[in-house]
Amino acid sequence: MYSYGFPSYQPQPTTDIGQVNNEQEAINAYVAAGRSKIMFSSDDRTVYVKCVSMNGQTSMDVFDRRTTEVLPAAPHYVTREELNEALEALKPAKKAVKTEAAE
Repeated sequence: MYSYGFPSYQPQPTTDIGQVNNEQEAINAYVAAGRSKIMFSSDDRTVYVKCVSMNGQTSMDVFDRRTTEVLPAAPHYVTREELNEALEALKPAKKAVKTEAAE
């Protein structure tokens, strides 16, 4: 195949993989803009996924490998039914109001 003098294009991976000892090391780990890094804890129980957008905004998700749920670092979504139940529980109970005319 002819390259016509142009260097061949090899796309670079946008995700790196590494190992850290604790969460603070994961927070301090360098990740270039537009890339993400998957870091496994040294005890192999926690996975950290740190992403940096092209404008430099950083986010990190923390996963516990012993369960299937995302730890509190990620947002928690509820169903409409769960929201309605929670709102009903917050409403004060209706009290019977006595009036002087009723007595």
